[in-house]
Amino acid sequence: MNRKLGPLFWIFFILIVLVNLVPYVWTVLTSFKSQNQIFDAGIFPDPFIIDNYVQVILESGFLSNIWNSFVVSGVTSIVCLLIGVPAAYSFARLCFRFRNPLFMLVLFITIFPGIFIISPLFDFLRSIGAIDTYFALILPYVAYFTPLVVWILTGFFRTIHPSIEEVAIMDGCGVFRMIVKIFLPLSIPSILTVGIIAFTLAWNEFLFALIFTSSESARTVPVAISQFQGVHSLDWGQMTAAAVIATIPIVLISVVLQRYIISGLTAGAVKE
Repeated sequence: MNRKLGPLFWIFFILIVLVNLVPYVWTVLTSFKSQNQIFDAGIFPDPFIIDNYVQVILESGFLSNIWNSFVVSGVTSIVCLLIGVPAAYSFARLCFRFRNPLFMLVLFITIFPGIFIISPLFDFLRSIGAIDTYFALILPYVAYFTPLVVWILTGFFRTIHPSIEEVAIMDGCGVFRMIVKIFLPLSIPSILTVGIIAFTLAWNEFLFALIFTSSESARTVPVAISQFQGVHSLDWGQMTAAAVIATIPIVLISVVLQRYIISGLTAGAVKE
């Protein structure tokens, strides 16, 4: 049934779009301003300058921070999927003792504040000499984001009708071969979507990265952006330029994999 959208809907729609776009537009415009221009009343830079980008890219070592984030986020998302896919399949398809309580535990871990485990986790990482390394970030990220991956993928896997697996097994396909040849290819959009979510969460995480790293050799993008400050004031120009640069990889990944992301997200809304 087709329903005509009234003017009230479009008013709210435009307001929501503006509220979401204004911070991004402000950040991009500010990145092309000098420190003096930022505190002027004008919205647009006059003139546009690229000094902030030159200093961030060539003088601050920010590119090494981006590389650190790529390594940490990439390894985190891969390990989360390697653990999360079989775990989610087990919750979605297998019947075993305490399945529902364990799944509720997974759901509880996804909403558990990370600040509660900072102190014991720091002591553990320090005791094994892992502070200020990639491992100091990858380990807590995997432990913290894998439950979310399991929870989301379980919902996706449940949308795949069991009859597909039953027919494959009846035709002589073993369970392992059926999972690899049939189930996983059908789940590629969902798996890629969740992998991108895990990658983005690790890319943007700030608290663990701030506590567990202290040098440029392991410092990631969010912490590096927070370091663009002078003695008495913040260098908003360089900070916003770094934020724009750090956002580009996530935007490119989302654009390239847009088709898989959309189909993966809509898969969870289909009932069997």
